Amino acid sequence: MNPSIQPNRQLQYLFIALLLAGFAMPAMGQRDTTPNHKEIILNKVRLVLCTDEDADIRGELNLKFGHGQFAGRSFFMPVDRVLAKGFSGACSNSGECLVGSGKTTNRQYVANTTVGINSVENENINGVKVGKCTLILFLTAKPYPANPRNEVRFKLLYTISYKFHDNKVTFFDVSPQFGKISCR
Repeated sequence: MNPSIQPNRQLQYLFIALLLAGFAMPAMGQRDTTPNHKEIILNKVRLVLCTDEDADIRGELNLKFGHGQFAGRSFFMPVDRVLAKGFSGACSNSGECLVGSGKTTNRQYVANTTVGINSVENENINGVKVGKCTLILFLTAKPYPANPRNEVRFKLLYTISYKFHDNKVTFFDVSPQFGKISCR
């Protein structure tokens, strides 16, 4: 047998490469190949200072870029922003979606499916069109057992930066990768 051709060994390496490729999807995932459709994947166990516990927060924000209005001006920006998936799959049309649970209290973390936007900017820097804005995901930590007086409201903030040409997104970045928590 030719030592340079070892079918079992090649299949083993191919399997490992495919396995690793499945875990290589970036946090801002780009499974939709349409240039103006982007995703931000929520997948993090983190300390939520507003509730003083670790929370397993999961979901998927879907963005669609186009021309829209912000503060009375026209911008190229995410015109459609929605929380499409939560902790246990697709979000319902109720306006809220379960996105996580508290690790110590079993508190439910629920998010508004409409994603807010703030601080929209567009610039033309040496012929390159760039944009930047802040996305706001509004969350409520609901205690277990339920008690509306003990609900904690907070925000998860993402700054997105993007480049665009001919009304198509050519570059997309999210910072910080897992969002910044703002207690309100």
